[in-house]
Amino acid sequence: MSRLLFRVLLLTFLAGCAPTPFVIAPVPLSAPASYDDAIAMAVRRQAEDDSVVVAGGRSLLLTHGTRTARVFVLLHGFTDLPEQFAAVGEHLFAGGDNVYIPRLPRHGERRSAMRSLGRTSAEELARFGDSSVAIARGLGDTIIVVGLSAGGVVAASVAQSHADVRRAVLIAPAIAAGVISADQERGLVVLASNLPEITRTNAPMDTARSDYVQGVTTHGLAQVLWLGQLVREASADREPGTKDLYFLLNEADHTVSEQAALDVAQQWLDHGAHVGVYRFPASLKLQHNVMEIDARGGNVALVFPVIEALARGTPPANVPELPRSGCGGWRCAVKRVLTP
Repeated sequence: MSRLLFRVLLLTFLAGCAPTPFVIAPVPLSAPASYDDAIAMAVRRQAEDDSVVVAGGRSLLLTHGTRTARVFVLLHGFTDLPEQFAAVGEHLFAGGDNVYIPRLPRHGERRSAMRSLGRTSAEELARFGDSSVAIARGLGDTIIVVGLSAGGVVAASVAQSHADVRRAVLIAPAIAAGVISADQERGLVVLASNLPEITRTNAPMDTARSDYVQGVTTHGLAQVLWLGQLVREASADREPGTKDLYFLLNEADHTVSEQAALDVAQQWLDHGAHVGVYRFPASLKLQHNVMEIDARGGNVALVFPVIEALARGTPPANVPELPRSGCGGWRCAVKRVLTP
């Protein structure tokens, strides 16, 4: 990026054009919904989905007809749909637990799919995460949230805010963009949020795969990254509500920033949470969407069992864990100085 462009971005930021901030704060605990109430809320969301989304694009709900010991909330990626997590969800369901796979806001709409995505906001994504947890509280005693990419950012927002979530798994979370620096990213978020929307659809809707919608929306992507920035700030200031956290990264992924994910992991670790960080090696040549099907260059036989293991809190045997300092950052430095 040229110096001139960077200066333009910086001036735009200083001019006060940044997206309206909101606080990712702890969510007060309330009495959980009953199982019947949770089912009714999920069914209403499905009915709303059916009124706007492509066939097969509605939120998915797999239940055993009663509240279970665990409930898994699975959050799909940007431009995808709940079907992305269907196979993983079925495996978790077969283990005796309820599974909820909600459609992210404005995804998969029948009309002007990319422009619909461009109307989403960071706050809408965060509140969507809150409402998904509210439904999950009626479906199971222990809540586990798993999210990929944009869904990983929503899962991070949930983890920061919700003490009633037992475990969160962040898969290639889009906390920050890859390649560019943090300052450059802030400028790009500002510009993309304020300049006219740019959308591009790379391919027509594949009617055989409603979950596969390829395209770009500058506003929508900017809002995902804006939520990621707010998560980073919140993780530096406060301990996460969720205390058991796993990151699953991909060494070959340059779409999102691995360092940003590691920074959040370290900050949560500094605040006393249990944090595990695993990484698919570059030699596997996986895409950013590590859950992609084999026909599109994925490796589901390898990836899906790893995700399921982390969701259940079991370290995967065939993916290396990255060493993490038990105490790092400036907070721990101060502790070492002050501790006699």
